[in-house]
Amino acid sequence: MAITKIWSIKKTLDKAINYILDPIKSKYVYSYACAPETADLEFELTLDQNSRSGGSNKAYHIIQSFKPEEISPEQAHEIGKQLLEQHLQGKHEYILTTHIDKEHIHNHVIFCASSFVDHKKYNDCTKTYYQLREASDILCAEHGLSVIPPNQNKGKSHYEWQMAQQGNSWKTQLRTVIDMCIQSSRTFEDFTSQMQAHGYEIKYGKHIAFRADKQKRFTRAMQLGENYTEENIKLRITQKDRLPIKKTKKISLKNEPLSVMVALENNKKVIKSKGYEHWAKLHNLKQNAKTVNLLKELGITSLEEWEQKKINNQEMMNANISDIKAIETKLANTQFILKQLDIYENTKGIYNSREKQMVNSNKQESAIRLYKIAVKALKQANIKPSKQIKHELHRKVQALKNQREQLYEKHKECKKVQKQDQIIEQNLMQLLESVKKVAVEKER
Repeated sequence: MAITKIWSIKKTLDKAINYILDPIKSKYVYSYACAPETADLEFELTLDQNSRSGGSNKAYHIIQSFKPEEISPEQAHEIGKQLLEQHLQGKHEYILTTHIDKEHIHNHVIFCASSFVDHKKYNDCTKTYYQLREASDILCAEHGLSVIPPNQNKGKSHYEWQMAQQGNSWKTQLRTVIDMCIQSSRTFEDFTSQMQAHGYEIKYGKHIAFRADKQKRFTRAMQLGENYTEENIKLRITQKDRLPIKKTKKISLKNEPLSVMVALENNKKVIKSKGYEHWAKLHNLKQNAKTVNLLKELGITSLEEWEQKKINNQEMMNANISDIKAIETKLANTQFILKQLDIYENTKGIYNSREKQMVNSNKQESAIRLYKIAVKALKQANIKPSKQIKHELHRKVQALKNQREQLYEKHKECKKVQKQDQIIEQNLMQLLESVKKVAVEKER
C-alpha cells in the first residue's frame, strides 16, 4: 500500500533538496540527469534555458509512503525509480531519496518543473495526479503489496469499470428493466413503483429520467429510443398488445473486446435486480463463447498448455522490462554526461578568471560549484571534453531513444497480452466452477 502526495515548490528549492538529502533520514539516494550536490543550480539552468516554459513553479515534491512493516528500504527505492520512469518518462531531472526515520518507509522526490528534453512545463492537474496514484497502485500490486481501495467519492469501482467497458450497458440494462416493468404494470404509477423496486431513482421534469445504483448521472428515457419516451411508455402500458416491443438483439461476438464474466452465485445485484440478472446471463454466454474461440485460435486444448502459455507470456514481459531498464540506464548516463559537458563549456571561462576578480558574486560562486562538479563527473566517466566526443554522444542518445521507442511499442503489446491472459484466467475459473457445480448436482 502506498499513499502519494505532490505539491509545487515556488521558492526555497535548495532547502527542500537539502531536507530530502539529510543523511540521518535517507537510506538511499538516486538522481537522474543531475548531481544531488548541485541539483538546485542545474534546475535553475534548465528553467532559464527553457524561455517558453513560464510559470512560477521551480520544481515539484512527491512523497510516496508505504504501509509500516510491509516493505524494505531497497524495495521501496526500486518502486520509486520505476514510478518516476513511468510518470516522468525521462524528461525531467530529479532526485529520489528513501527515508527510514519514521515508522513507515517513504520516498521523497524533487523534480524540475521544466523538461530538459522538450522544454515544456510539467502539467500539474487532477488528471496527472490520478495518473501518478494509479501508477503507484499498479506497481504496489505487481510487487505483492496491498493497495488502498477507492472510496465512494474517489476512483471507480470494478462494477462501474466493467459496465463502462460495455459502452451503452447502462442504457441496455435500463431498456431491459423498463420492458419488463411495462409488461407487469397496469398503470404508470405501478410502473414507476416497480422501477424503484429494481433500484432505480426517478427524476421527473420535462423528460422522465432514471439512475441505477452506483450510476453517476441520470439517463433520460427518451435517449433510449422512440419506444421509451414517457408518452410511449404510458401507451405501451395501456396497449401492450397493439404496440410491438423491440425484440432483444441476438448474441453477437463481433466488435466487442473480451471481458470478465459475472459471478452469478450469491451476487447481490443479481438477487436484487432481475434485469441485471438477465443482462449478466447474456453477457456470460458471450464471454464464454469468446473465451473458448480465443483459446482455439491460440492452439490451446488443455489446462497444461494454457499454464505454459501464461508462463511464456510473463517471461516475454519480464525480458522486455529488463531491456527497457538497461536502455533507460544507458540513456540517463549519456544525457548526464552531455549536460556536464555543456556546464563545463559554459563555466570554464568564469572559473579560470576567478583570481583576476577581487570579489565573487553569488552567480560566480554558483558557476564555480557547477564547474567543479562537471569536472569531477567527466573525470569519473573518463571523458575529455571535445567537440568530437560531444557529437558522438548526441548520436548515441538518438540511437538509444530509437531503441527505447521500439521497446515501448513491444511493451504495449505485452501488456495487452497480459491483460487478455488475466481475463481468460478469470473466465476459465468461472467455467470450471460451473462444471464442478453441474457434476455435483448430477451425483445428487
